Amino acid sequence: MARKSEVLASSMDHLLNTKLAKLQHIWDVVGIPEDKRVERMASAKKCIEELLDQMIYEEEHMEKQLKESIKKWKVQLQILCSELYLDPYKADESSTPLQLEKELRKKVESLLEEKNGRMAECEMLLKEDQALCTDLCKTPYYIPTGKVPSPQELEELKNHLISTAKEKECRLATFLGLRQEIKKLMAEIDHVPDTTFEKDAVLEEENLFFLSDGNIKSLEVLRHQLEVQKEELMASQESLKKQIHSLWNTLQIPLEERNLCTTGSIHQVNIALQQELEQLQLMQAKNIKQIITGIRQELNTYWDKCYYSQKQREEFAFLSHENFTEELLKVHDEELVKITLYYQKHQKLFADIEKRECWWKTFLELEKKASDPHRYANRGGTLLKEERERCWLQKKIPKLEDEIKIYIERMETEQARPFLVNGQRFPTYIANQWAELRLKKEQEKQERCIKKEDGAGYKTPLKRTLTASSTSLRKIRKLNGTLNFAPMNSSGSLCNQARKPVLASQKMRHVATNTSTNVSNSPSLQNQENASSLLITNQQPDAFHCLVASYSEFSRDLSRKSNDVSGQLNSTTLSNL
Repeated sequence: MARKSEVLASSMDHLLNTKLAKLQHIWDVVGIPEDKRVERMASAKKCIEELLDQMIYEEEHMEKQLKESIKKWKVQLQILCSELYLDPYKADESSTPLQLEKELRKKVESLLEEKNGRMAECEMLLKEDQALCTDLCKTPYYIPTGKVPSPQELEELKNHLISTAKEKECRLATFLGLRQEIKKLMAEIDHVPDTTFEKDAVLEEENLFFLSDGNIKSLEVLRHQLEVQKEELMASQESLKKQIHSLWNTLQIPLEERNLCTTGSIHQVNIALQQELEQLQLMQAKNIKQIITGIRQELNTYWDKCYYSQKQREEFAFLSHENFTEELLKVHDEELVKITLYYQKHQKLFADIEKRECWWKTFLELEKKASDPHRYANRGGTLLKEERERCWLQKKIPKLEDEIKIYIERMETEQARPFLVNGQRFPTYIANQWAELRLKKEQEKQERCIKKEDGAGYKTPLKRTLTASSTSLRKIRKLNGTLNFAPMNSSGSLCNQARKPVLASQKMRHVATNTSTNVSNSPSLQNQENASSLLITNQQPDAFHCLVASYSEFSRDLSRKSNDVSGQLNSTTLSNL
């Protein structure tokens, strides 16, 4: 199919022939001579030829411009692709020059637009980064001036900007926190900013302070210095308070007159406390003898609590000095502080020793009651209570002693010196007490044996072990509320009755007291006694010295009226046993 331009060109031939024919017709009508016709036809030909030549020239010039433009666009494309880190552009070589030029031109325009966009974005980001880095005193992200940033560089710049912004936010929060703490510390200790940095640190406008690493660290150092000053002032304040309280106690100031200044800054409070201390020291100087005497009494109190022997107390040679001076008062104060701290450090140990002493006294009293031959005259079930308490103490005291020994061993290892109780090592101290108790019991046993052999006084009570069951106990309970024992003679000894064979139905077991039983060598052996046995000790008298052989005899004895109170036992007491 012929192109339109070709059809138009063929139509121009027809148009030219038609127009020339019409022109000749006019010439014929008019009668233009031949020579004139040739002249005019040559002129028309020349006009047509010049027009075509002009057109050809312009089109050839256009073709040349297209080629130059194509070459120029290709160069620019190459440069832009290099600047934008793109692969070289490959144009469609099969297209006409006009199409190629248009394609290259549009590509160059798009790349220029991308370049300008990158440059504008990079410039904006660099400005923001510069501002942030200026506040943080950091080096900004570097991109050479005029260089088109790559997408990767733009991404790195954005990430750098985000991290820098977060860092600034964090440092700003740190700065605000430090500034608040610094201002609070300065107010507490009455510190006035005296350096440029301190003044800048407490400014109200935080944007005027550079948030550099060095400045933040300097703020932390400043805060630490102020904290140290505060701690020193607080330590001084505590020392002043302790001295004041000590002088209050020493001077026996009434509680209603003991008032401390607690309002204002630490520095102001310290000034007020110092003034109070100076006044008390003046009072102390006037009453120094009375004060030292009071301290000596307090020393004796603590020495008693710490179980100091007389020798240990005499080691404090200033206790008897009568020249009451400031130096003597100072020495007494130091000794009081020393013994007070010693007592407080080992307060649990002294509490345990005091508990053990209390238990030991109670145990000795119960042991003494257990050796009393008249103890069964007691009524109301006290025998059982006392025996239970004695057995309980007999078990608990050795355990407490072992705990105290362990604590003392650890304390002696730490202090590298022995711990004394009334001038003795604790194991020696308690061993002497147990030995003294065993010796006393042996002496009592020997005295009873001597009296028994001589026939004087009361006979050695028989020791019995109540191992019978509750059924056996019920069989010897009183009838009509009273159980009669054998009458006692004038010396207080129970009379022996003729004993009959024990009936099997009664199931009564009687064990004579073994007076020759050896005393246990250690407190722990005493714990081996049967806890279920009632009223058992090595020196305990036997209440059932005279035994009831049969129920008939028991009834006869019950019907007797005896004035001897020691021969009767309340049914409540027996049931409790």
